[in-house]
Amino acid sequence: MPSSRKRQGHHYQKPAAIPSKQRTDGRTFWAILIGIFGLFIAYFAAGNNAIALAIGALLGAVAGYYIGKSMEKDTAHR
Repeated sequence: MPSSRKRQGHHYQKPAAIPSKQRTDGRTFWAILIGIFGLFIAYFAAGNNAIALAIGALLGAVAGYYIGKSMEKDTAHR
């Protein structure tokens, strides 16, 4: 008998309860939301300094992107 017939079958993968469009919008949503929070924090910390505002918004958006990405990965495995 060929050895390929002795291989184990694939494990059952339950389909995700969250639609794929909703899972992929998490990165964008969290990047914008935490970017705005970063903008507010930079405004209250440094005043009306344009460079500080841009850096705060950028750091917040990057952090939000990775938070959303990890949340999407977590929901994909459920």
